[in-house]
Amino acid sequence: MDNRHYRLAFILPHTQAVLAVEDEEGSEMLPVVTVRSNERFVEQLNCIAAGRWHLETVVLDVNAETLTDLPCVLMEVRSECPPRSLGDFRPVSADKLSALPLSPEARTRLQACFSRDSSRQHPFAKVGWIEDVQNWIQEGAPNRVIRFTGEVRQLNAGGGFELCRLGVHNGPAYWLKAVGPPNLHEFSITQQLAKSLPRYLPPIVAMREDWKAWVMEEEGHPLEEAFTLSNLKAAVAGLAEMQAESIPHAQTLGKAGCTDASIKAIEAHLPAIREYLEEAMAQQTSVKVAPLERSRLRELEGILRSACCKMQDLGIPDTLIHNDINAGNILVCGARCLFIDWAEAQIGNPFMTLQHVCAQIARDMSDHDKWRSDIRNSYKGIWRNWLSDSQIDEAYALMPILAIVSCLYGRGTWLSSPERDLPHFQLYARSLARHIDRAARSEEFEEALCQ
Repeated sequence: MDNRHYRLAFILPHTQAVLAVEDEEGSEMLPVVTVRSNERFVEQLNCIAAGRWHLETVVLDVNAETLTDLPCVLMEVRSECPPRSLGDFRPVSADKLSALPLSPEARTRLQACFSRDSSRQHPFAKVGWIEDVQNWIQEGAPNRVIRFTGEVRQLNAGGGFELCRLGVHNGPAYWLKAVGPPNLHEFSITQQLAKSLPRYLPPIVAMREDWKAWVMEEEGHPLEEAFTLSNLKAAVAGLAEMQAESIPHAQTLGKAGCTDASIKAIEAHLPAIREYLEEAMAQQTSVKVAPLERSRLRELEGILRSACCKMQDLGIPDTLIHNDINAGNILVCGARCLFIDWAEAQIGNPFMTLQHVCAQIARDMSDHDKWRSDIRNSYKGIWRNWLSDSQIDEAYALMPILAIVSCLYGRGTWLSSPERDLPHFQLYARSLARHIDRAARSEEFEEALCQ
């Protein structure tokens, strides 16, 4: 398991001092901690601060790692810290920060944390932003007094991003989410979904364009906390209902930022995708599995083109697609389900999303054939109001291979960006190409293609 190391700058908000420790030579330095790279690092850092030093903290900003230094995380200390409780820490006053081993950029960001000039930094990178958010929420509910508990569970921060839960004594907790580049489109998508399909989202109580932030009431619990077949069937039925209701809003959602991932758009990019896969296969160095031959990739391009034509001939309308569907992004609320995290939202064939759910079941469940059959029936039961059984069954046969190429295509931006040359992305593309190759050989797909 890979680990990551961070240098922590604990900021005392009332004195604008930073907590430092002594190194072996008696010089002041910032503490360094290690976190697991495959888990949310912000939540881990706040837990480390609480467990190791009894400090209640929130992350304000993260200064990027350089060739000579570790990333520096700026953290506001939310708990009272009388001198006797600081242990080995030494407060370094604002006028002596130059003594700390900080890069010029980290020092600039640290000083900006105390500025009230909102143009100097992201709104969630300044000391006291939680109080600003609480006031904003209260302004949105003028008819009642909201009593916050002071509990803050922070899951993401830095670069304009923020995701945290604010506890409340007299009502449901609130979730704050804010987005920065390159996910600014998620704000406008969420804003439009709140207008067009509000019953499939948690209640949104406030939105701020200047912060690219919104606040939601906590409702339900993630499907991953109660992953049962009955809950999953309810989730895919709710997914189908939402997609069907999104049909008249497809154009508006596209203008709001949802990517065009229609079968027609994917088909138009097949030559570029095939050319890229040829490049990626040529870069393979591993000998564990042979790269796909150029002739096979060109054959797969023709097979995918035929599958696209078959799917388009079925006349299935384009709908909202989540494209990051997982048990953490589905909230179970009694008999209904809500959907969150719309950064990867697209407009395209609705059966692509169901295939992503089926793929997760095949990966995680031992009894996956039974589960897949049941959720397909649940999804089909809703779509029978718009499509015939034969349309749905043929879509089921075509969707595995098309969902893989749709997953590879994503938002399509990588086709013309430096991301395409990154080794880890090339590895990802080669893996999906092999999945496409296997899907093309399945009996169900071959039968559908020959009909």
